[in-house]
Amino acid sequence: MKKKKWLAFLISVVMLLSSCGSTSASSQSAPASDGSSTGTAEPAQLDTLKIGLAAFPTTLDPNYGIGIASIKVFYNMFDTLLFTDKEGNITGQLAESWEWLDDTTLNIKLRPNVTFHNGEACTAEDVKFTFDRILNGYGDGTISVLYETLESVDIIDDLTLQFHLSSPDAAFEDRLGSIWGASIIPKDYTTEVGDEAFATAPIGTGPYKMVSYSPEKYVLERYDGFWGEAPEAREIQFILYPEPSARVTALMTGEVDIINDVGTDMRDTVDQTPGLNVVGTGIKNIHIYVFQTQKDNIMSNEKFRQAVTIAINRQMLVDSLWTDYATVPNGHQFTSYGDLYLEDYPGIEYDLEKARQLVQESGYDGNEVIKIQFKQGYYTNGDQAAQAICSMLGEIGVKAQVEYEDSFSWEFDYIHAWSSASRFDNPLGALWLLFGPGSNPVTQGCWTPTEEFLAAGDTLIHSSDLQQQQQAAWKLMEVFDTYCPGTYLYQAEDLYGIRDGLQWDLTYCENQIMPFRAGDIRATS
Repeated sequence: MKKKKWLAFLISVVMLLSSCGSTSASSQSAPASDGSSTGTAEPAQLDTLKIGLAAFPTTLDPNYGIGIASIKVFYNMFDTLLFTDKEGNITGQLAESWEWLDDTTLNIKLRPNVTFHNGEACTAEDVKFTFDRILNGYGDGTISVLYETLESVDIIDDLTLQFHLSSPDAAFEDRLGSIWGASIIPKDYTTEVGDEAFATAPIGTGPYKMVSYSPEKYVLERYDGFWGEAPEAREIQFILYPEPSARVTALMTGEVDIINDVGTDMRDTVDQTPGLNVVGTGIKNIHIYVFQTQKDNIMSNEKFRQAVTIAINRQMLVDSLWTDYATVPNGHQFTSYGDLYLEDYPGIEYDLEKARQLVQESGYDGNEVIKIQFKQGYYTNGDQAAQAICSMLGEIGVKAQVEYEDSFSWEFDYIHAWSSASRFDNPLGALWLLFGPGSNPVTQGCWTPTEEFLAAGDTLIHSSDLQQQQQAAWKLMEVFDTYCPGTYLYQAEDLYGIRDGLQWDLTYCENQIMPFRAGDIRATS
């Protein structure tokens, strides 16, 4: 009763505020389910856009590492050489043109008159510096693994570079076109201030520059020297609200215009509030668990890992925790893979009887506690999913419990929650990148890839024969689902709360970006 009265009070406050007008931009038309306005009103000026986020990046250096928290901010501040547009085509961003000289040599011509946020010109020196930094081992590995076939970058002239690959790579343009890849940063500024200072005062070539940084708020301002079309909003404020209820309250009371990670339990509250809507999209991200296979405990037993894998009722998790956009994939793959999406791959079965048999065969004594570790609240519905999975494992005689940690760590003994974003539309951009050579599970000692897994990845990289690539994609998933260095749960969704008066194109949101460039968002009157 107290909760209902509290919500009723907040709704009345929002209605009162709405009657007084909005402080950022006004509208008399509500967004449609895709985030766009249903009205035909003329554009209104959008001064300050306030965004409530569930989590902030651990670093603002886009070359150190990229995660689901940082990608939302980075997209608006930095540019890559190539880019994947809304139709899925590779196009130039900082690159004006590119040409393959042979199977392992790519020339790239930069756009002229591009400047960084401090006014300095962006040249080939900066591009080479960015890639050399990554190739020399800088960062947490989430970016360097993307360029596994890149050997070196040479400067031809001020605006031309030559990329040398160690072997032919049919997916190299996709790698360069990934938003999860190398954002170009300034050589002189970064060298002058140092890596640590750059991580809190970053400079890019994107449409927004950072003007204020604190643990609770990032303020971005439109960069007038941007080489492309100017975005609508003059200023963006990213404000941290780790607690879901606090984000919803901030949206209802007008403190922010958009919030991310609206939980299914709060969806109706937002939707039923006058002037607010929930919009959503499926995302190219599969929530997964990583298994520790290398330590002296029961998780090193393949049969036990298989038992854990098939004891999870994934469809139940989707039906109870998510809404319209989340799905149970048939294998660790995405439908956006085109010809490399294997529709007939069977995926993981749910079989409690077989799971119980495998537990018995594994020698599990019934006393060892299997810990599922992760940061509380970091993954949408992750807390609830973990608790439900502990109950599911209990049905096969396995003791399991959730253990929260302050930050993500690869020091775990049993199971760790993670997510697998598709860096580009190819099995190499997700399953291989997350569990292949150079990946964190490998370098952190969680598992050693099998010969079959390595051979399948090698074929995907080097073969141009579609049938061979499809067979390799199948083998990659088959080995993953059999050896079980981890398991997938579901392909997730993102739900946003948004106020009336904003027309927002969610196309890029499937990549977990929050896009606020030109053409992405505008105010309506």
